Amino acid sequence: MGTGAFGVALATVLGLAALAALPRGRRRLARFPFVLLAVHGVARGLLPLVSGIAFASKIAQFVAVFTLLASIARSAFLLITGTGLARRFFRPWPKILRDVVQVLIYFGVAMVSLRAVGVEPGSLLTTSALLTAVLGLSMQETLGNLFAGLALQGQQSVNVGDWVRFADGPEGLGEVIEINWRSTHFLTNTQVKVVVPNGVIARAILKNYSLPTRIVRYDIEVLAPYDVTPERVRAVILGALHGCPGTLDEPETTVLVQNFSDSGVTYAVRYFIDDYGRREPIESEVRQRILYAFRRASIDIPFPHRHLIAPGLEVAVAQPKLSKSKAEPDPRLAQFEAFAGLDQKAGIEISNGSRVLFYSPGEAIVRQGEQGTLLYAIERGEVEILVAPKGGDPVRVGKLGPGAIFGEAALLTGEARTATIVALTECELLAVSRKAFQSVLHANPQLSEKFTSLLATRMDELSRTINDAETESRLDQGRRSDLLLRRIKSFFGA
Repeated sequence: MGTGAFGVALATVLGLAALAALPRGRRRLARFPFVLLAVHGVARGLLPLVSGIAFASKIAQFVAVFTLLASIARSAFLLITGTGLARRFFRPWPKILRDVVQVLIYFGVAMVSLRAVGVEPGSLLTTSALLTAVLGLSMQETLGNLFAGLALQGQQSVNVGDWVRFADGPEGLGEVIEINWRSTHFLTNTQVKVVVPNGVIARAILKNYSLPTRIVRYDIEVLAPYDVTPERVRAVILGALHGCPGTLDEPETTVLVQNFSDSGVTYAVRYFIDDYGRREPIESEVRQRILYAFRRASIDIPFPHRHLIAPGLEVAVAQPKLSKSKAEPDPRLAQFEAFAGLDQKAGIEISNGSRVLFYSPGEAIVRQGEQGTLLYAIERGEVEILVAPKGGDPVRVGKLGPGAIFGEAALLTGEARTATIVALTECELLAVSRKAFQSVLHANPQLSEKFTSLLATRMDELSRTINDAETESRLDQGRRSDLLLRRIKSFFGA
């Protein structure tokens, strides 16, 4: 077998190996070696036709040698850097490094090909010194971008997937989607692609929000009135943000008194996230939860007040609204079956001891293990019930909708909550205080018997469910989970 035939056979074998080894989504990269082989075949076929023309013969010979060697080199490079087998032993190469290595490989192949056709590469470089100088000066910026890109990759200061601020303004922040030999590509929040030369990146002061870890502290400001103590504001905010999607439990959220303004006290709420790309939706959820929590706690967000005093001008100052006792039962009570049959006096007492609370989707209304002081009646919205057996994960056992009541166990027994109730949609709840609820129960034995019977049934079934799940160790894990889920659903009537 001649040298040419052996080279073609080697190039074919390596090309087929690369095609088989590459992942399905990258197999298109293996087409180029076969294109080079095809060009090699055409050049070899032209050699006899141009043998009488020296210059044309050298050109055809150079193309034949170059395309054959380039096909072999390209297939070998794909096998080393692009296959899953190679990635087990080598770290993935950055794109800019792969591009530079390939350019050097093709340059070396070109030098070997020139030598193969009788042209000394050194003489070409010597005689073209002036051309080399001109090209070097004209490509100064391009070379600067190339070396800057290599420095960025070598230092690992910016990687694909990082969120980086590279300039001032909203469009100066984006996710790195590509780093090549000339520029770095960013995708901003507005889905605009920004291409910045590597030389500019190298000279800029960058803020990388993904290094050294992806945990980033995010701060927002909240304004609260002077007549509410900082400790109460802090407790309401921290309670609202407990379990908020996107925020981290560690490091913990903090609330600091930041400033005293004309209209109120400014608090800095500092929470941590690990997905900087979702910072805006997370911030929206945080603000929404604080707004709902303030409304439930009757904390108004203050606004600037101005009092103009002039001779002969009376100034009306708004007085705080005082809750008035109701003379009639709240008509909302009629939609709840549990309060059916109440006399007018009991209805008025329940109405005076209740208030309307709003919860945003995803908020926990009550949590298992906490002490409870309110009975909840769902006027609008939907909630889900979660129960965590001892040592187990929470199990979703059902949903409750308008007209349903929950939370009576903690009020009747004084014990901790037996389940976690989470709002699925925006919920409008009628919250009845322990004092009003117990007073009505004492005065209405029939209602007391109804709630006591319901509570006894629920507690007995819940206790039996958890005990059975803990003692039935002979059952496999899947069967025990199914049994627990069925029994808890039966317990809640879901």
